[in-house]
Amino acid sequence: MSRSVVVTGSGRGIGRAIAERLAADGWTVVGVEVAPDDDGTGPCAAVVEGNAADHATHAEAARRARELAPLRGWVNNAGITRLTPLHALDQATVREVVEVNGLGYVWGCAAAVETFTAQGGPGAIVNVGSIHGRASHRDHAAYEFTKGGVDALTRSVAVTYGPAGIRANAVAPGGVRTPSLEAHLAAAPDPAAAERELADGPPLRRIADPAEIAAVVAFLLSPDASYISGQSLGVDGGWSAAFGAPSP
Repeated sequence: MSRSVVVTGSGRGIGRAIAERLAADGWTVVGVEVAPDDDGTGPCAAVVEGNAADHATHAEAARRARELAPLRGWVNNAGITRLTPLHALDQATVREVVEVNGLGYVWGCAAAVETFTAQGGPGAIVNVGSIHGRASHRDHAAYEFTKGGVDALTRSVAVTYGPAGIRANAVAPGGVRTPSLEAHLAAAPDPAAAERELADGPPLRRIADPAEIAAVVAFLLSPDASYISGQSLGVDGGWSAAFGAPSP
């Protein structure tokens, strides 16, 4: 059966892994990227160039996807991480985080449910949240504010649009080996120590591969998850369940 899905932030990291997995599973993938890579559309059938913070970007992605095949899935993934110490706050940075990680997800969910209902058929949304929506790390106030909101938004969509056959779920990753994470570790005073600290946090004692997150997203979009809605699934190696770092 022909079906399309929108994946925001599809060009690299978790988003790229999600786009690759869904394309392999037979989805027609429309990506959203603020600056597409040199490899063209990659695993995507089409890529919309635009900022995820803008409502128009999501409306265009929905339009392009529906042109290719009935829209049946939507993955809000595009996001940014910035340090926001409240005692020395930069207002522009906070607004950027809230607009991309918060409003961007609202616009994405709105475009998805509007299209699903216009088609008169079911659909599924997966929002990529974070362990930061469940637990805190210093100086991440704005980021954690938005990631906690992702879980709340997910529940709202599930409750409001469930009667129309629309499901919404979230995944909450911990540390994932993305280009952004690699750059962050490389910039640390002691990169090896920074990586060990991150890897030693979860009970599974390692950093996740983006494909592991993509596999869970693919499951939540699939018929195998047909009775799962309104949930936020931790994909963090048990980190959010732990009381401190476990001994080996």
